[in-house]
Order: sequence, then structure tokens, then C-alpha cells
Amino acid sequence: MKFPRKIILTALGVVLAISLFLFFTFLRPPAGAADRVISIVAGEGVDEIANRLFDAGLIRSRRAFTFYSFLSGTAHRLKPGTYTFFHTWGVPTIVRRLEEGPPELEVVVREGTSLKDIEAALVAMNLLHAGDLVRFPMEEVADDYSFLFGVASLEGFLFPDTYRMLPGSAPILVVRKLLDNFEKKALPLFSSFSPGGKKKDWYEQLILASLIEREVRSDDDRRIVAGILKRRLAIGMPLQVDATVSYATCSGSFAACPPLTRDDFKVSSVFNTYRNQGLPPLPISNPGESAIKSAFSPRTSDFLYYLSDPATGETIFSKTLEEHNANRARYLKL
Repeated sequence: MKFPRKIILTALGVVLAISLFLFFTFLRPPAGAADRVISIVAGEGVDEIANRLFDAGLIRSRRAFTFYSFLSGTAHRLKPGTYTFFHTWGVPTIVRRLEEGPPELEVVVREGTSLKDIEAALVAMNLLHAGDLVRFPMEEVADDYSFLFGVASLEGFLFPDTYRMLPGSAPILVVRKLLDNFEKKALPLFSSFSPGGKKKDWYEQLILASLIEREVRSDDDRRIVAGILKRRLAIGMPLQVDATVSYATCSGSFAACPPLTRDDFKVSSVFNTYRNQGLPPLPISNPGESAIKSAFSPRTSDFLYYLSDPATGETIFSKTLEEHNANRARYLKL
């Protein structure tokens, strides 16, 4: 039986209209959808992304999402990262956001922050997972940054600055961004460093700068303290830096670390500079430009002791142990 051409065209038109209606219906946000935070992993294709969005209740149809992605030419341009998807977004909006990529977040690394505390801040921002920095395998970047030769930790190399980072970035990308900035802004301050030279020639200066950063606020006082610490090293006297004890007792974290007690100074740790002579084996914080410059320009003085007034932050200097002990009793109640 042969149907008239007009009937066939009409039927095709109805089918097309129904198909388009259903297609655009499936592009609308599902009923009962809720705002969701979803992480798209690097390497996931459009099908995996469709499954992830469907399981989260953000799209009505996996096939509609995939078809629209190919139809709009964006299927191969969907970027990984962590996104906040709102329940009012349909497929076109979701696809457009995935093509644009996740919004960059502003990350501020402050002077004197430890590696562990920086990691905790990045974890709280959904930029990294616990352990990504603290347990980062240094061999993955050692060949690309000559100053890392023989270095066991990222501590000290996360130069204080403001960074912009993408949520969901691979840890190595975050680490490279931080190390690139250290190489650009901090490394030139180490005038004695040359690629291929001995690590001791400059790494000890970085460790010293990390102590100064945690101990003293003002630039002038930092230069005096740098002179005191270098004098102690020269005469074989323990450095007796309180910040190293805090680093030891609080497992590398200064955030919410309680005030030191008398017993804390007895802690058995390679970072306790009351019990061990010389510098600790690693930096205890990530120093900024001022502290690094102070390590290279110590000021000679008659002082051999110092402490910081917890109430004002003022540095109190002493020439003798008796004077210093009196100041400890007065200002630190120790």
C-alpha cells in the first residue's frame, strides 16, 4: 500500500516534533534536583561524566547529555575539576560550565606557614587531599628543579604569595606552580647558590630563614636575631629556638598549637634545638623575602639571647643568661 507523499511528510513531521519535544524535555533540570558539588576526574570522557551527573540527580538522561555535548561540539572539551552545579541548571548550562572549566580559587600562602598547615588550607578548599603535599614524592620534580637535589621535603619551598589554582588539579600541578614561584622569586635571593653546587651552601640559609620567620616580626629585629643564631652556631651553643619546639610538639603544625610548657622543651625530636646542637634537618616553615634577606645580612650585636613578648610581639634582647632567665619568667611565665 502506497501512502500519499503528504501523509508521509506529516507523519515524519509529527515524529520529529515529538522527538524534539522529548529531547528538549530531557535537557531541562530534573524535578527534585538539588545543588551538588561534583569532581570531574582528569581522563573521564563524556560518557563517564554523564554517568556521574545522572547518578547525582543533576540530569534527566545520560543519552540526552551525551547527544547534546556532541551536537554542540563540546564533547571533547569538557574540563576536569571540582564544580558546584545548581539545581536550576539544565544540560546546556552544565555543558557550558564544563567547557569553561572550574573557577580558579585564590590561595594565599602567608609567611611562616608550615607545609602541613598549607596543605590543610588547600584541603579545606577542595584543592587537594590530605597527604598530597606532606607526603609528596620529591623524585617526581627533583629532575626539573636543580635546587631540590638531595631535599627530602617541600617544607621551606612554598614561597609566601597569592596564587590562583583550579579545584581538582593534580597534586603535581599544584606543586609545580608553587615551585615555579619559589624559583622565580626566592631563589635569586640565595646569592651563594649555583645549580650543581653543594646543597649545604644555601639550604642551611633557608632553614635559618624559616626559624627567623617564626621567631621575629620586624626586619631590624630579624637581622639581630640572625646574628645571634649565627653566633650561637659559631660557638657550638644550642640554638634554643622556641619555634622548633612547637614544630616538634605539634607535629609540624603551628595552627592552634598551644603555648609551650616546661616539659615541651624536653621533647625528644631532631627539631628540638634545645636538646640538639646546630640547625634542624629541615626548614620549619616557609619564609618570605624579609626573613630570607635577614639570614644573609645578620647584624652583629652584644646580645646572645632573645624572646618575643606574647602580648605585644616585641623582641626582648639579653646579653647574659641571668638576664634572659629573668625575662623568660617575666614575659613567658617559664
